[in-house]
Amino acid sequence: MCLDYGIGHLATTQKVDLPNVVRQVIYDYYKNTDKLPRDLRAAIEGAVAEGQFTQDEDYNGFNSDGKFDPELNAPELLRILKNSPDLWNDAKDHYQWHQAAGFYEGAIRIYNMGAVRQAYIKTKASQASFEANFGPDAMPSVKPSLLFDYLNNPKQDVALLLAYVGICSLIGQRNFISTSKPVILSRMIGAKSKAAFQAFSKNKESKEIVTRFSKRWPMDKLLLALAEQKFIMFLTRPHVSVVYVSKYMEPDELAKLVKQSQDRYNLKDKIRKASQGI
Repeated sequence: MCLDYGIGHLATTQKVDLPNVVRQVIYDYYKNTDKLPRDLRAAIEGAVAEGQFTQDEDYNGFNSDGKFDPELNAPELLRILKNSPDLWNDAKDHYQWHQAAGFYEGAIRIYNMGAVRQAYIKTKASQASFEANFGPDAMPSVKPSLLFDYLNNPKQDVALLLAYVGICSLIGQRNFISTSKPVILSRMIGAKSKAAFQAFSKNKESKEIVTRFSKRWPMDKLLLALAEQKFIMFLTRPHVSVVYVSKYMEPDELAKLVKQSQDRYNLKDKIRKASQGI
């Protein structure tokens, strides 16, 4: 689901260039007809029957040098798309999803792009329903290679991935944050608020995570494993619930950042108190 959502998000954010859209649709019409949206394919076939699209039966859009150059078909397809907003949307979406699939080429083979699109649509609907009940949620991102690693090695403990993604959602663009283990656990099951945690922790999969890591020792072991694998770094103090967490850096580097932040806060507090005496 994460990969499907990632591919879909990448696809829907691709910039659309009309000449490249036309070029891609024509290429797939000749070489990958089954990949074209049904209505778009039918429209081109209908245009061929009516003499409005010239079927290049000899070269399939390639020139004598073996390069794809649909000079004849491009203006014909352009007229078809301009006369139908629905077909234009189909062509645009087809191009965007093709570009997204190309981004992952070599890392993962997408056997059924239609299934990926349906999974993305379903996940987007779930996201919309979740946010309607619990408000806008955090949208962390991770490297595709990390997801591929877990996809190709299913024996790995997925709790590491959940914790890493959850901590990333907390850190955002900052160097580090101060948080607590219950908050990290909440983010591990995708809950940003108390209400969301109460609702999600009742799910079977989430309940297993909550039961396992609500105890101190398993959570400490999980954080240490993340640090050892250079996903994050964390610092704690005895008898204090606060956990300082960052993307991976050396422990002394994180300690320095925490101290600098505390010094700035202390100075602001001193200025505020001194100002009250003026």
